[in-house]
Amino acid sequence: MNKFIVKRRARKEYEQITCRIEVDLLEEVKNVVLENDLDSINSFINQCLRYAIKNIKFDENSNIIEEVDEIELD
Repeated sequence: MNKFIVKRRARKEYEQITCRIEVDLLEEVKNVVLENDLDSINSFINQCLRYAIKNIKFDENSNIIEEVDEIELD
């Protein structure tokens, strides 16, 4: 699987939605953003979603094939 590299991106058009995130997962996201001096939680989550969508794999029954790889952040 490709490595996930966080990049600064030009501001884009956004639509605000409500999304529920597990409390412990949100804490992990906040920690990653703070520890790596990233621009924002929003930007990081958008990049994570782009990466996940680009790298997702399905089997013949449209089930997600889960491959667990370590992810490195720069």
